[in-house]
Amino acid sequence: MAKQVKMENVDRISGLHDSILIHILSFLYAKQVIRTSILSTRWRYLFALLPNLHFDFEGDLWRRGYTSYRHIDIYSYGCLVDKMLITHNMTNIDKLRLKCRAMIDPDRFHAWISAAVHRGVKHLDLNISPGKFTTRPAVLFTCRTLVTLKLCMEFDFVLDVPKGAHFPNLKTIYLEEVNFSNDDSVKSLLSGCTSLEDLVIEKFLMSNISNFNISHHLLKRLTLLYTYQSDYGWITIDAPNLVYLEYDDELVAGYSLQNLQSLVKADIDISNSLEVDGSTFFRGICNVRSLILSDTSLELLLSCEPLPVFANLVKLKIHCSNDLRPYYGQWEKGLETLLSSLPELEKLEFNQEALISLPEKVPSCLLSKLKSIKISGITDERDCIGKAKYFLKNGRALEKLTIRTSLRYSEERKSKISKVLSASPRESKHLCIFIF
Repeated sequence: MAKQVKMENVDRISGLHDSILIHILSFLYAKQVIRTSILSTRWRYLFALLPNLHFDFEGDLWRRGYTSYRHIDIYSYGCLVDKMLITHNMTNIDKLRLKCRAMIDPDRFHAWISAAVHRGVKHLDLNISPGKFTTRPAVLFTCRTLVTLKLCMEFDFVLDVPKGAHFPNLKTIYLEEVNFSNDDSVKSLLSGCTSLEDLVIEKFLMSNISNFNISHHLLKRLTLLYTYQSDYGWITIDAPNLVYLEYDDELVAGYSLQNLQSLVKADIDISNSLEVDGSTFFRGICNVRSLILSDTSLELLLSCEPLPVFANLVKLKIHCSNDLRPYYGQWEKGLETLLSSLPELEKLEFNQEALISLPEKVPSCLLSKLKSIKISGITDERDCIGKAKYFLKNGRALEKLTIRTSLRYSEERKSKISKVLSASPRESKHLCIFIF
């Protein structure tokens, strides 16, 4: 009979090195972390060594089953942040995430931010309500350690950046529902970020801005989503090192796009309720190598006179909104018109309906460059086969033709399309056809 070994009640976890325990605590919310301080004297002040702090007031209420704020909850939350940020400031802070939509005393909130700045915070993520964040504390606008700044506010919040703001190490800014007080405030922020590489602005109200000027010599990635503009607003982009641009919005009254010769990829989804000419915008990005266009963006581009030439474009994708498919039938021209302006195109993805008709003259890219074509959104089988045959007949460099059918297509229908296309004349000797 095997001997039974009696295990002693040994606290092996507490015997681990501080760095291991701190790593374990980093996976917990702040309130859970603070509770570990009562386990033993070994744990009493470990929370003060955490480099990453995450305070989520609403999340904590939800986890406890509450759906509304109570005064005692707000008070308890404030004391928790005080204890971890201000009272025990034994180490530097790498990341601070603070989510709180409840009304907290502005002076207290400013004290938290000041404490984080003095402790060398590198990544600051604030999701708060208006009234808690102004140009106070001024120390934030000269934070030398900040690398990432994320502000998620509400529409009636206005950010007034003082002159002399200086963020020498700030590389990433994400602003959501943040409005600037005036043009100078935008200029002060961008000029103070001497190392900025990534800028994201979402749900931005331009009511206080006449010219939203994004000028930065090191900026690499720019994302503008759902701005709420005035009828007279302008957008200026001057970024010689910009490699990625995402723009999802309405056209504004005017654009000035300068020095975008480094642009590699652009994702454009714009509509034109103001009936503004989009020529200036598209000419500004015509050096791009990879382009994603929504159906409304394609329609706007095709209305430009003269049509811009995308001399360096090698990849184009046209995506379609299901809500707008009926309007394709109202277009006078479609993708076939644009292909003549894409001499270097190698890869093409589009919805079947974006190609209104077959080009009268075979585009030069199809004769010598185009290697991959993907057609999706099949609504008319005969029309799709006719367009596919055109590409097979003229695509001298074509290596791959993909047709993506809808879920309602049976394997038998897919097989039929495949047989028809396989038997069709083709110019390329190295072509594979995929139907799925």
